[in-house]
Amino acid sequence: MLSLGIDIGTSTVKLVLLKDKEIEKQWMAVHHGNPFVCLKKGLSTLELAMDTPFSLCVTGSNTEALLEQDSAIPSFGDIPAVVEGVRRLIPQVGSVIEIGSQGARFITDLQSRAPQFSVNEHCAGGTGSFFEDQMSRVGCKLEDYSSLVKQAQSVPRLSGRCAVFAKTDIIHRQQEGVSTPDILLGLCYAMIRNYKATIVRRLPVCKPVVFCGGVTCNTGVIRAVREVFGLTEEELIIPEFVRYEAALGAALKASGSFTLRQLNDSLEPCKKEILAKITLHYPEVEREAVWEQVQLRYAELLSKWRTDLGGKKNFHNGVGGTYDCIAIMCFYDACRDVVTFREMEEIEENLILPSFRKLRFVDINKPFWKKLMYRAFSTAQKHCDTWHDYEMDVAPYENSKPIYYEFTACPAAEFAKRFGFADIMPALCNVDYASMELLHAKLVRKTTCVDGCRCDYTICGDKDPYVKEHPEYRDENGYRRNKECSYR
Repeated sequence: MLSLGIDIGTSTVKLVLLKDKEIEKQWMAVHHGNPFVCLKKGLSTLELAMDTPFSLCVTGSNTEALLEQDSAIPSFGDIPAVVEGVRRLIPQVGSVIEIGSQGARFITDLQSRAPQFSVNEHCAGGTGSFFEDQMSRVGCKLEDYSSLVKQAQSVPRLSGRCAVFAKTDIIHRQQEGVSTPDILLGLCYAMIRNYKATIVRRLPVCKPVVFCGGVTCNTGVIRAVREVFGLTEEELIIPEFVRYEAALGAALKASGSFTLRQLNDSLEPCKKEILAKITLHYPEVEREAVWEQVQLRYAELLSKWRTDLGGKKNFHNGVGGTYDCIAIMCFYDACRDVVTFREMEEIEENLILPSFRKLRFVDINKPFWKKLMYRAFSTAQKHCDTWHDYEMDVAPYENSKPIYYEFTACPAAEFAKRFGFADIMPALCNVDYASMELLHAKLVRKTTCVDGCRCDYTICGDKDPYVKEHPEYRDENGYRRNKECSYR
């Protein structure tokens, strides 16, 4: 019997495949902000046939993103997964010190039925990213950390509570002539002292202690853990599968019956949405042929068009992005006789809006969030300048006025005009209004790249008087629009 555990974390994706409760395969990679792409790559390494059944369970900080694509997938909490996995690896475990790239936890009294735990409070000071920040400041590579700390002759006192304070201490120690290896070892001790003071606190440290997480690769941290917690070689255990404890715990709790084919479909949201509409309008015997027609049209038109959009490296090609828009237009081309305008809108909304629903706490009426949004648009402009797919201009920020930016080139609009899909572009563009509304914001727009020379975005809080001055309407083509903007 096969069981698959998936741990989708802040920076990595980890897989553990069990066969008859024994570890058959394990796999891990950094996802660089694209966990689905990384997960698909990992699944391909399992060497399973596409229709081989296995039970499944997912854990980790990015679990929700996968569950949004397939709510039938069983999930398991982060801490219970770690407990389950560590208990399997080291049955006599008393406590767990887990320090990853963005999070840190302490779990104790694991021999009881109700372990106690504590986690860090959204600060990088007690996590692996703390070391990444400091290594850049001393001009060294992160992968050289362990080899450098072996050269250390002393342990200087440094701040580990805050990355800002640590930077100040590093500068002072460098000015005093302290060597880089000594500074790096001092940071290990500083971080572990901070971990003990702010996370462990008064919780009992039950022995033996299992140390897991990404920083177990750092020999300086291992040395610091032993000394700060007063542990012997036998009392501090670093198991063989130290970085897979949560994925292993999830695998042990796996249930249901899944296949790689089913999982891969879940990891392609656009395909899932299109297939749902095909299912809605066509009998079962015709569905595969219709889907094949959509794919052939997509390959045909894309090959006649552009090959310089950067693939998955370009942030505009994510879920709901350029390639998805092209796929949706090809679906429309194959099924325009049965699909409705509203159904086309729903496809794009189902791709774009889940990310914005997670940001409901954002309120653009407040200056802080408005400035943060402006910075996000400014960053997006830099990416556009890299790829030259969307030509984007962002107006200077003014406190008393809405944010304004515009696209003077849009690949999706270019594709629609070239291949005769301009009539369905309103269904793809209108989602911009819905996404802003989830952030307590309003979009004011008067033209797009399909029927004009630019696509304009004037964005303000939904309580801004500017909104009433520019009421929204739908034009004869289905576009959501506003009356002429009086200023930019």
